[in-house]
Amino acid sequence: MVILSRGILGIALLVACALGTHPALAQLRLATAGERTDESCLADNIYFEAAHEPLDGKLAVAQVTLNRARDAGVSVCNAVYFKAINPRTGKKEAAFSWTLGARWRPKGMDPLLHAWCAELAHEALAGARALPLPDDVRFYHATYIRPRWANQHEMVTRIGRHIFYR
Repeated sequence: MVILSRGILGIALLVACALGTHPALAQLRLATAGERTDESCLADNIYFEAAHEPLDGKLAVAQVTLNRARDAGVSVCNAVYFKAINPRTGKKEAAFSWTLGARWRPKGMDPLLHAWCAELAHEALAGARALPLPDDVRFYHATYIRPRWANQHEMVTRIGRHIFYR
């Protein structure tokens, strides 16, 4: 079983998997709850929210995630996996829809793209990468939806297929 990893060795393994020279590709998976770290949670969030967005879009998703964790005083994993029941509808809602389960995630994972997201997560957590948004930006949505909450927040910018708000 291969747990997605970052760094040169992780990328080398993922390249070998992608080229079919390593049998672990069929066993590629997300870290389990017990294996999660802030870095792996942030990498997964960047991947599932912005894998096919431009670099600034990936970094903006990372920044919103870090802003939410900081402002709430919780770990990155707690910010990513936050869920609550909407009292109005009685439905489970999540901070990031992909955390609601496999139905909400794209099928299959691109190991090289995930490795890049893991590198970006590492750099964002280490403060080694400039992030594109102000520190008070805590919300975003895809351009093809219009959530009710959007009217209650000030739009800051659009990057790729996401609109960001404070």
